[in-house]
Amino acid sequence: MLQRTVSSYLVTPQQTLSAARKAGLDEEQLQLSGLAILTFSKAVVERLAVLCALEGEAWISPSHHPYAAPHVFKRGMFQGMEVVALVPPMGASPLACILEDLVVCGVRAIFLACAAWSLGTPVRFGDLIVPAFSVGPDGTSIHYGNHREHIFAERAVVDALEAACRERGIVVHAGGNASCEALYRISPQMVEQFRQQGCLCVDNGEASTLFAVSQALGVLGGVLFQPYIELERGWDPARLDERYRDASQVQAEVVLDAALRLKQHGLFGALEK
Repeated sequence: MLQRTVSSYLVTPQQTLSAARKAGLDEEQLQLSGLAILTFSKAVVERLAVLCALEGEAWISPSHHPYAAPHVFKRGMFQGMEVVALVPPMGASPLACILEDLVVCGVRAIFLACAAWSLGTPVRFGDLIVPAFSVGPDGTSIHYGNHREHIFAERAVVDALEAACRERGIVVHAGGNASCEALYRISPQMVEQFRQQGCLCVDNGEASTLFAVSQALGVLGGVLFQPYIELERGWDPARLDERYRDASQVQAEVVLDAALRLKQHGLFGALEK
């Protein structure tokens, strides 16, 4: 059954589900289980489609949602797990809404697999990054308990992602992520400060938000990044070459592998449909 808990908040995911039901979606369409993978990458979606036999299905759409709904929603199966893949609106605030929608519909583990802004050495293009913590201000995660602007990922999730990378011979770095919601205002001084805090990359607040929301709602959450900008070199779309596309496909494989590892260790609810 979908959750219908009473909330003290004024606008809730339960209201969004109610709107979807009134528009004709039934419980089977809304009910989810197990694993959700969020990405902004077409290549990640394409690889997941192959591995999980994904098909587009009806779920919460912009016509049902007061604020944020996914651009893409697909369902499939991977080794007995139900997998949903979504392309959400970019940014921490809409991401938080989609995370709450997923959890209220039954998802128990959520991964974000996409690109981030690199702080340079030791990270190279084609490497993968597992944020073990995320620092810095954002306008969303504070509402889910991240009052210190510093939040740790769950160690078991970090370990599972690292292990899945290493099994494939992928160069992986575990360390910090920094949040900055203004790409055009990242200065050399900010980059140096982030490095001193142990950060490897910067994002738009999504990592902090995913960690905070998932922990507040009692589900597993993990992030897997790859670089697409090296900040001190600036924006160069020519660097989005074959290495970048290959790494995107590996990201899809790694998050599925990590989910299986977590399942085998009994760290989240049954993923079987």
